[in-house]
Amino acid sequence: MTAYVFEPEGAEDFADPAPTVLLLHGWTSEAAFMTAFVAPLTGAGFRVVAYDLPAHGSSTGSELNLPLGVASVAAVARAFAPIHAIVTHSFGGAIALAAMAQSVPGQPAVTATRLAMIAAPSSMTQITRQFGATIGLGRRGQAALERRIHVVAGNPVEAFEGRDQLQAIRLPTLLVHCRDDRELEFRHAEALAKAGPFVTLEPVKGFGHRRILQARPVVEKVTRFVIG
Repeated sequence: MTAYVFEPEGAEDFADPAPTVLLLHGWTSEAAFMTAFVAPLTGAGFRVVAYDLPAHGSSTGSELNLPLGVASVAAVARAFAPIHAIVTHSFGGAIALAAMAQSVPGQPAVTATRLAMIAAPSSMTQITRQFGATIGLGRRGQAALERRIHVVAGNPVEAFEGRDQLQAIRLPTLLVHCRDDRELEFRHAEALAKAGPFVTLEPVKGFGHRRILQARPVVEKVTRFVIG
C-alpha cells in the first residue's frame, strides 16, 4: 500500500508521535482526494495519514472488497498508532465501521476516539441488492452473490449494517452528508443517525457526492469535530 504521512510542525521536538488522524477514501477514489483536510488537521497538532486502498491510486492489487479494506486499515492503524480519529468518505465509511466493529472475522480491532463519515452508506445489504438490480441479477443470481459475500467476508452481508455497527462501537461520530447526493441518497445518513445520541448529523447542500470533500464548510465541520 502507498501511504502519505503529514507531520505537524515541531513534531521532531517530541519523543512520542503526535496522535494520528487517518483519512480513508472511497470506491474508485484515492488518497489525493482527501487532501483538503491535511493542513487544518496538522495545524491543530495531529499527524495525518492518508493511504490508497488496495487496487486504488498507487497501491498494488487487482480488487477491493470489505475484507481487503478492513485488513488494510488495520495494518495502517497498527503502524501509525495511536489513532485519534478516522475521517472517511463513501465506501471508506463502510470499511472503517467493519474494522472498528470487528465484523470481518480474524481481523484485529481498529480503535479510535472519534469517527467522521462523509457521504457514507448505511447498509451494505441495500448497496449489494441495488448493484444486483443494476446488472440484472434475478433472485437466484442475487442469492449466489450474497452467498459469495458471506464466504469472502466470513459473515453474511446483513452483518455490515451501519447502524448496528455504530451501536456496537458507540463512538462519538459525525455524519456529513449532502441532501442532493445522487450517488448515495441522504436517507443513508438519516439511517445511520438513528444509531444513538453519540451520532451527530450535519446536513449540507450543493456539493454532491464528491465535491463535498473540497467544500470549506465541510472541512471546517470535520476539523472542529476531530479537535473535540
